[in-house]
Order: sequence, then structure tokens, then C-alpha cells
Amino acid sequence: MYIELVRHVIEQAVDLHVSASGKPQNQVLGEIQAHIQTTSQEHRKDEPEIRYDDPLCRLAYLYMHAAANATLFERVILASDDLKLKISSASGDVLNVCSMGGGPGTELLGLAKYLLNMPEPIPPRRISFAVVDNVNAWADTWSQLADATETELRSSYSHNGVELPTVAPMFLTYDVFDPVSYQNHRVQLNKLDIVVFNYLFSENKTKLSQTQESLQALAESVGDECIIVVIDRLENDLAFTAEVVNNFESAFEIAISYETLGGTLAYDEQTSEMGKMLSSSLNWTPRVKFFTPMNREPTVFWFAFKRR
Repeated sequence: MYIELVRHVIEQAVDLHVSASGKPQNQVLGEIQAHIQTTSQEHRKDEPEIRYDDPLCRLAYLYMHAAANATLFERVILASDDLKLKISSASGDVLNVCSMGGGPGTELLGLAKYLLNMPEPIPPRRISFAVVDNVNAWADTWSQLADATETELRSSYSHNGVELPTVAPMFLTYDVFDPVSYQNHRVQLNKLDIVVFNYLFSENKTKLSQTQESLQALAESVGDECIIVVIDRLENDLAFTAEVVNNFESAFEIAISYETLGGTLAYDEQTSEMGKMLSSSLNWTPRVKFFTPMNREPTVFWFAFKRR
């Protein structure tokens, strides 16, 4: 589902860019490939400088990381009793989710695939899904992905023939590291059932020292029983993981233990589903694994806890 859906979004966006820019398709694909190369190098830095304001850079990100990030959120849902209970308790009602620093909102894909396979017969009636990001240009990509995900859901049915939910997408442009931002959106934040931070902190290591105040503002804004989810890169030096955990423990006044994730994309997600045009033109394989190449150790950590 993930790769096929992302392929349709990218192909549609490439066609629109070709039409709007007058550039030939091979030139547009070449620029996307160049962004993949540059972005790969930037991700090794503590504070990557990535041109997310460029639509072709955003397509490069989707191509390389959307399926992986969606898979990670889906796996965390499957591993967390609190998350499964929160989703099932919204049966027939509205599930309110927010992805902090979420860019294209790939967590919606992970949630959608979980719902398609969920054992409970009655999914939420609607998913109200907000993406918060300080790069306003992501709103365009997020809109495409949300529409494609809703189409996928609305064309499918659970095993008991129950219609799957509609998607109500929202995009909020503010800096998640700025505590004032939370004060200005407390009504919206108080409604949330799930808040997700997916690979945000590893892309903003130099801002970790600012995290405490903003997380405190988040803790004061979300309602009781809201589930906070953090997914990020597990490094050999565990100082980064410890700092992220400690920041949340201090802000929410709760003890947190983290879990790790390894493995690969599911068997039903094949990179060949990206199609010949993208695969041959971009000459990169999307991210498919979450372990080190030498000893197959997990490369992802996560934790989820309930606001009390």
C-alpha cells in the first residue's frame, strides 16, 4: 500500500511540475535525483540544511522515506496497547491526531494501513489529522498525501463491510520548538488523542537544548489521556536517546522506558511497486530496513505514554 500510494502521488506531482515549468520529464526526474543525493549527505549532520521549500526536494523525501516512516508508526501502534486502545475507543467517532514537525504527514499512512487490518469491526468515523511544521510549503505535499490516503480508505472496507473513515486534514505552520506556538493553539491541542514526533529530534539536534520549555508548553496544552509518541534514530552513542527521553520525563513528570525497532518493510511493500520510470530514473532504492548492515542491530527507538 505505502509504496504504491506514494508512487501515484509522486507521478502526479511530476506531471504537474513538467506542465507548470515547461521542463522535460527527464530533467525534472534528474533534479529529484540530485535532491536525494544532497539530502542523504545532509542527514548525517546534527542540523541538516534541506531544501524542503523546493517541491522536487519534497518529492525526493517522499520517495526515499515515506514508506519507512509510515511503517515505523504502524509498528509502534501494533506494539503499544495504549495506542491500540485509543484507536479502538474512537470507533464510530472522531480520532484526533497530530504529527509534530511532520512534513508530509506520513504517519497518516501508517494509521490507515493499521485500520485496514485492524481486528475490531468498527473503525473511527473520521480521522482529524493535523500536521504541524514551520515549512509552509509542506502543506501542498501533505494535501496530496491526505487525499490519496482517504481515497485508499474510502475504496476499502473492513472484513465486516463497515465503511472506513474520512480524513479531515489540517496544516498548522509554526515552530514546534517555540513554546509560544503552543499557547496560541491550546484549544486545538486540547482535543488531540495522539501526538506523534517521528524523526524530528535527530534532524534538529542543535535545538535539543530548547526542547524542555516547548515540551512543557505541550504538556500544559494537551488533555488528559492524550497519547504522546516519539520515534527516532537509535545511535551507537546513547546520549542522544537519553536526552530525548529525559526531556519528556521532565516536561510530563513521568518515568519513561524506550523500546527499539529493527527489521524491514512488510513483505507486501516491494520497492518494485515504485514503477520502472521512478526506479530507473532516480537510481536510488527507498529506505526499506531499520537495522545496521554489519550485525543487524535495531536503528530505531520509540516510546509512547499517556498524559495524566
